[in-house]
Amino acid sequence: MLAVAGVYREAALSPEEREIAHAIINAVLPEAELDFRRRLADMVKNAPQLDAAIARRLAEDVLEVARPILAESLALSDADLVAIIDNRSIEHARVIATRRELSAELSTALIRTDDETIVLRVAANENAAIPTQAYHRILDRFGEHATITEAVVQRRALPMAVAERMTTIVTGRMLERLIDKYSLEPARVSAIIEHGRENILLTSFAPGQRAEEMRALIEALHQNGLLSSTLILRAFCLGNFAFTLPALSLKAGIQVSNVRALLGDEGRNGPAQLYERCDLDPAFRELFLQLTVLGRNERVRRFGFAPEGWRTNVRPVLDDVIGDTNPEQAFEQRITEALMCLATRYHNGDGQHGYGRRQAQAG
Repeated sequence: MLAVAGVYREAALSPEEREIAHAIINAVLPEAELDFRRRLADMVKNAPQLDAAIARRLAEDVLEVARPILAESLALSDADLVAIIDNRSIEHARVIATRRELSAELSTALIRTDDETIVLRVAANENAAIPTQAYHRILDRFGEHATITEAVVQRRALPMAVAERMTTIVTGRMLERLIDKYSLEPARVSAIIEHGRENILLTSFAPGQRAEEMRALIEALHQNGLLSSTLILRAFCLGNFAFTLPALSLKAGIQVSNVRALLGDEGRNGPAQLYERCDLDPAFRELFLQLTVLGRNERVRRFGFAPEGWRTNVRPVLDDVIGDTNPEQAFEQRITEALMCLATRYHNGDGQHGYGRRQAQAG
């Protein structure tokens, strides 16, 4: 078998000769001992026109055999490699992550493992095509991992949405490089960073709290002037009612049961009165009213969070605010974009243009 593999690798075989070589290898391979399988894989890893079935058999073998095929062979398709990532050991996937070039499909599958070693290898590989959604997954899972975020910053080019999101994660010289590299406006960066802090609060700390701990958190935020309109609207957009309802209760100075009653008013009067009583920024009033309409018939899940599908329903509302659709932008970042658009329009005296005017007509 090894002698045939040597000829197979070095010589230009006719189609008939190649068929015979395949038959010999396939006949012997199932009974071959580990060392012979390992030597075979190393011999044929770069063989031109290597039979895809043989490549797959070697790639799905134990790691010692599979390694050279996984790392170098071009006989494996992206579908073959994704199947191995999904069904073989994490060590197999780590070897695949060392390949010189990685397609978008392959990078996505590797990043989906959420393995630190794999994600770092993909992020550091300039020949890896990484889709926007895969970047967002990296930042969702490894935003606090300095080595990985540094590797992302060092890449030659990032989607603008990812570059802006990175500003909420990195600091110091990395932040300076991002701002300079992508010509980001300082005022916009400052706003994005502030929204990023609020998002971290709601998506990392707040969801794990019991009701009394949540109330204490909200009261502490209120006392320190941090219970902002944007924080409450973000919680509402995220479907974090465990935060939103007590926050509105505290701001309005009424019981949570009364907050629920006002929000449940079939007209706009109840929610509008609640908004005014809370003294929230008028820039976000129409968005708030739209969200109350969406939430009116939703059954809240355990622990006070919106049911599955809430974000799907909220996203078109955010798209309407922004004036476009962007499926590649993370939902949390879409909230930031909508809140920034509303604040800019209102405080520039344009509160009844675009979204505001459409909602006024609808009302």
